Amino acid sequence: MKSTLDQLARQMVGEENPINDNLRKLIHKGREVRAVKEARDTLGLSLAEGKEYVDALKREKRE
Repeated sequence: MKSTLDQLARQMVGEENPINDNLRKLIHKGREVRAVKEARDTLGLSLAEGKEYVDALKREKRE
């Protein structure tokens, strides 16, 4: 799982994944569970990885 998240983080440093805009919109609307599902379906993540990915986007928003 850590290697997958590291790989996704490296991708985010370069060109951001287009799904992130949609995930941010879902998070803003309070639809975090849907955001995790979208992340999993689009990026091929496990449940834990999808949750961590969405949580990282949430943390980004607060910083």
